Amino acid sequence: MGIPSGTLKDCPSCGSRIEGSAVTCPLCTTELGRCEGCQGWIVAGTECPRCRKSTAVRVRQAAEAGGAVEPAKEPPKILFEAEPFPLLPLLLLRLLLFAACCGAILQAVAASSFGPATRFVVQHGVRARFGWAALWGAVAVFLLLIGVTGHFIRRFRLKHTAMYGAFVEVKWGIGALLINLLLSAVILPLTAGLGLPWIYARYRQSFYHTCTMPGRGGKAFTFEGTGQGVLGRCGLSLLLLPLAIASGGFLLGLITWIWVKWEQSNLSLPDRRGQYRPVEFFGSFWGYLGRWMLGWFLTLITAGIYRPWAKVAEWRWIAKYTQVP
Repeated sequence: MGIPSGTLKDCPSCGSRIEGSAVTCPLCTTELGRCEGCQGWIVAGTECPRCRKSTAVRVRQAAEAGGAVEPAKEPPKILFEAEPFPLLPLLLLRLLLFAACCGAILQAVAASSFGPATRFVVQHGVRARFGWAALWGAVAVFLLLIGVTGHFIRRFRLKHTAMYGAFVEVKWGIGALLINLLLSAVILPLTAGLGLPWIYARYRQSFYHTCTMPGRGGKAFTFEGTGQGVLGRCGLSLLLLPLAIASGGFLLGLITWIWVKWEQSNLSLPDRRGQYRPVEFFGSFWGYLGRWMLGWFLTLITAGIYRPWAKVAEWRWIAKYTQVP
């Protein structure tokens, strides 16, 4: 009896919904076959998990050909696919905001009474045009705008990330964003900015809660990163910053690696049973640093134009070395 047109089944290799009559998955390109025992669909040449039999005809043909039966290839469970050019205005905007923020910080230090730090920036020609309160307020606004720009960049990355053949869905989460902004406006002034690591971790948790994997019951991602983890990495990043600047930016990859590892190691996704399990990131430090330095070199010689292509290549590399449940 034939399979009715329009009937769908789960690919036994990647879990994607495909046509019921398909013998090759169009997403992971795995060859499928009927189990000779229970007639269920399985990956050709593998053992059926239900009745322990296989697609014997295919296996026998391979054996008669004189070669050992190779196990089916594990399909890539996570992919990143996007055109780099739409990233260019977002990255340029973030760069301009970062430069403006640095300028505002220097002027705010010059307008404040920070002893040696104030004398140092004044001696190097920095003059405050406004009062210290207005300048530190401008710093806070620029940091907020940098965070908003980063949010759109993260949305771009996740919306172009596919897991098990389906792209991640990213909601807006306006309510959580408003609550986070209110908390930022209250906590940061009260703590003189020392609460920033905890606010940063909360923003990241809220963002991942708006991301869902199709086919997993609409369950959202979870993120376990904490303010303590952010605080330690901020300290380490500040220690490495002079080295990164002295190298002309080539060793900025040392700092970005710290945050890539933190983000990937704290991310959990639902498995097919709905249970949350952490993703496994097995990319190497040297592999990442080499890719970063190549991307930075090409960015410098193209006056920044190559930067979106470098980011897309970095995200593809991270996806390649990330195992999802």
